[in-house]
Amino acid sequence: MTRRTQAERREASRADLIAATLELMEEVGYAGVSVAEVCQRAGRSVGTHLHHFGTKAALVAAAVDALAARRIADVRADLEREPRRGVAAALDVVWQFYAGPTFVIALELWVAARTNPDLREHLLAVEERIDREGVALAASIAPELTTPAGALAGRHAVATMRGLAMRRALYVDVDLDADWRSLKPLLLTTFTATTTSEDPR
Repeated sequence: MTRRTQAERREASRADLIAATLELMEEVGYAGVSVAEVCQRAGRSVGTHLHHFGTKAALVAAAVDALAARRIADVRADLEREPRRGVAAALDVVWQFYAGPTFVIALELWVAARTNPDLREHLLAVEERIDREGVALAASIAPELTTPAGALAGRHAVATMRGLAMRRALYVDVDLDADWRSLKPLLLTTFTATTTSEDPR
């Protein structure tokens, strides 16, 4: 059996801690996550956590970053298998992020970050990277979104998606996909109106 290198062992430790954090976050939310419980579930020492992350906020932010990166990679792979083009397809792809578990976790962290400067600092860096990746992904499907007017319409669409996805915080049985199918034509109409306007502001 081939022995793992130090770098491989380090990466495995980090991955175990992140996986345990996401599992615990789903069960008890950010407030209920403790570093001790994460380490116990991951089979790692608290010292290992301190070496990799240092704080609970850094650990949780890294977990969200890893979850989002994995989701983006999955979407890219899906698009390679089944290429899609156009604004409608781009909206559907972006919506997948808000309809999935990534947004639920991020929403709770946004609220917690309001009064937690350490978490806010880490989370802002993660959100900026996710936004860049998301914009690049949408632009690869619909280059129209890269124009000033297209970017404006895209920001409007994202804000609307976030608002719709937030309904799950109170209405756990809401059929978000049905709501999305009703809302999407309106966003497409808005996109057309915005991008054909002489003054998109």
